[in-house]
Amino acid sequence: MLYGKLNYRPMKYDVIVIGAGPAGSSAARVLAERGIHVALLERARMPRYKACGAGIVGRAMRVLPPDIKETVERECFAAELNMLDAGLQFSVTRQEPVVSMSMRDKLDRFLALNALEAGADLWEECNALNVTSQAGSVAVETNRGLLSASFVIAADGSTGSIARKAGWRETRTLVPAIEWEVPVDKETFERFASKARFDFGLIPSGYAWIFPKGAHLSVGAASMKRGSMRLDAALERHLLSLGIPLTDGVVRHGALASSRPRSDTVMIGRVLLAGDAAGLTDPVTGEGISFAVVSGQAAARALVAGDLNETAVREEYLATIEEQILKELRSAMDVGKLLYGPAPIRNYLFRLKGQAFCEAVTDVIAGKAKYSELASQVMAYFRRVLLPDVTRVFSQSAED
Repeated sequence: MLYGKLNYRPMKYDVIVIGAGPAGSSAARVLAERGIHVALLERARMPRYKACGAGIVGRAMRVLPPDIKETVERECFAAELNMLDAGLQFSVTRQEPVVSMSMRDKLDRFLALNALEAGADLWEECNALNVTSQAGSVAVETNRGLLSASFVIAADGSTGSIARKAGWRETRTLVPAIEWEVPVDKETFERFASKARFDFGLIPSGYAWIFPKGAHLSVGAASMKRGSMRLDAALERHLLSLGIPLTDGVVRHGALASSRPRSDTVMIGRVLLAGDAAGLTDPVTGEGISFAVVSGQAAARALVAGDLNETAVREEYLATIEEQILKELRSAMDVGKLLYGPAPIRNYLFRLKGQAFCEAVTDVIAGKAKYSELASQVMAYFRRVLLPDVTRVFSQSAED
């Protein structure tokens, strides 16, 4: 059990938060700090494993508690991007970590403990089975009994069921991903220990990554394209080509991630969605911790600012999510169309402006720039320079 002294009563709360990931725990902490009686439900006993690269980028560090660094196993001040199908390699180095490597069991445990110490009630091994809206409240059926609250924040991840049970249609784009924990010998580890590595050209509309953790490698692959993919076979071939042996000690996990947020709303009645449940994942990098934390905090602050009044909360939350997250995600999707679009166009772009692109994306994930700025620059360059060049190159190729 995460903490020795837990109080599971009373069964009536101001707010119930479902899911103790970055979104849920961040929401519960903010609510508890402001005197809101809040329960944080987690279906597993913590710490528990979650398939995730757990790379904490700079923009996430800006919104997480300062002592989150206690969970960091390794800081990478450099990132490497390889376009393997074009023979291109780019490297970005910063004075501050580009990616701080953690493990989700440690990270989530730390954030849940923060919420608990702020005054939230933590219900471990408590699976939310259903939610039912009532007059002025929401009933939450769990394997530990029936709870009720004025509001519910559903932060139960990309595959969680609460949104569907609360009335949402599925409008996100969910895409496949895999993540493996790979033990390696010291010599192999040292070859990959200094940087976060991203490899394109292996997977249709996707990429593979290698993250050095404390003493092992977290590796994975994801496609931004919906459908069945042989990610496991592609990743295995890739690792073997890099001289990374796959022993019996490899721990393999699969997951679904979102490459497009919900197109309808993030609040129905008295239920608010946050994090992956709302599809708030970066469609360029696949990173989701940043927007999970921001959305969880925004949900909590909207409940406080709206004084638990449904209309006031809705106005505040929808406006904040639009301004702080959705505008940025729409710009990111424009950038992603080039990165995950036709490989010949992508590779041609990277031959011309690959280093500048990598530098710009690094500034975005560091929290020092916005996708909206990058998207306008990329699209202007594409229309002015790249599109005529691509048209000419492909026309010449067709004639030959």
